[in-house]
This record gives sequence, C-alpha cells and structure tokens, in this order.
Amino acid sequence: MTANLTGGVTMRYVDLPAGDPADAVPVLLLHGFGTNFGMNWRAAGWPQALGGAGLRVLGPDLRGHGGSDKPLDEASYLPERFTGDLLGLLDELAVDRVDVVGYSMGSRLAWDLALTAPDRVRRAVLGGFGPVNAFAGADLSAPGAGDTPFDDVFRTVAALPGNDAAVLAACARGQAARPFAGEPRPVGVPLLFVSGARDTLAKGAEDLAARCGGAHVEIPGRDHANAVSSRIFRQAVVDFLVG
Repeated sequence: MTANLTGGVTMRYVDLPAGDPADAVPVLLLHGFGTNFGMNWRAAGWPQALGGAGLRVLGPDLRGHGGSDKPLDEASYLPERFTGDLLGLLDELAVDRVDVVGYSMGSRLAWDLALTAPDRVRRAVLGGFGPVNAFAGADLSAPGAGDTPFDDVFRTVAALPGNDAAVLAACARGQAARPFAGEPRPVGVPLLFVSGARDTLAKGAEDLAARCGGAHVEIPGRDHANAVSSRIFRQAVVDFLVG
C-alpha cells in the first residue's frame, strides 16, 4: 500500500493485521540505511515473530528507500522529514499510538519520533544504535570513497538492487546535518537498546541505555550486519512489548 505524505513524498508500506488480542498496540518497524522493510525485517523473520505474538505490524519503506519516493535533495532527508512522514502515516491509518522498533538509522528515527511525539509512542526499541557519530571521519561529498565504517556500509548498500547511490548520498548528508544528541531524552517512553557484541557502530549503547533509564541486551558474536537476524533480538523485543 502507499500513502501520500509530507512534501508530496509517497511512502510504500505494509500493514499486517493483528492476531489476538486485536486491540494490541501496533508495532512500527523502521529499517536501516540503504535497506527496506523486506530486506531488514521480512527476510529476518520479524513479521512472523511479532505476528505470532498477536501484534499488528506496520512496515514502511522510508523515503529514499525501497518502493517509496526518492528525492535527490539532501534537505528531504533531515530527520524531521522522516518524523513527519511517520506521523502522517499514523494519521492516515488512524493509529493513535504505536510501539516502535528501529534498527541503525531506523533507531535514530525511533528516538526522534519518541522525542517529538511521546504521546504517540508507547515503547521504543533501538537496535544497532549508540551515541557514536556514525559518519565520523567520512567525507560525505564522496561517501564510499574512504575507509571509515560508514564508507564500508555505503559501498555495501549502494550496490544492492534498486538502490540509487546519489539518493543514498543525499540521505546521508541530510542525516549528518542533524547530529545525534543524547539530550534531551524522550520522556515517558520506556526504551530498550539491543546491540551485537561486535557492532562498532553501536558502541556505547549500554551506557546510553543507562543514562536514559532504559534496558540493554547484548547479542554475543553478532555485528552490525547480522544482529538484526538474531533470535535473541527478536525474543527480547517480543518480551519487552508483550511480556
């Protein structure tokens, strides 16, 4: 399905119905940079895990990704543009409140959504995310040309079918224009941080969780690329949301 959202951007999304209880708070899944709902979540078994717990799943392709529109200007990828898209989607679906599960860039957006509209977020899970600057040392005028962790990520995702390297570069510059800050924090929204033990991009997740009064789960042996497919991750989220 598609929704026409802020700035004329069309978002593609899936809406998987709830099981029992039918009035459970829906789960909004926010994928990482350069992926989409199918790659990040469906392929890793998340709809089955959440659906098995009776939860309705909302899975957008964020702007610049998957089947959603892909503007080329970097201002279209400021974090507040994504937040506007997500609130617009919830309004279009007449969903008052959600649980949010993000991964990597999606976690940054989950934080921003909880900070901007805490009345719309019941709980939030931030996977593959910490207080470090994901773009540290990278030349964003030519992403992928260097040897930083972000350059490695950019080269990988830019080569994936359906991705546009120029769009992803604009997205990176838009995100970098609003560096993440751990203050202010979301108020009244319980937080769970999940990170792979070998994930350098999520370094400091445990400390950030402690500062926010949240919980942290570490996945042994997993890194940024494969933590999202971990059964430990899925079970921790189901326990946090329904346990």
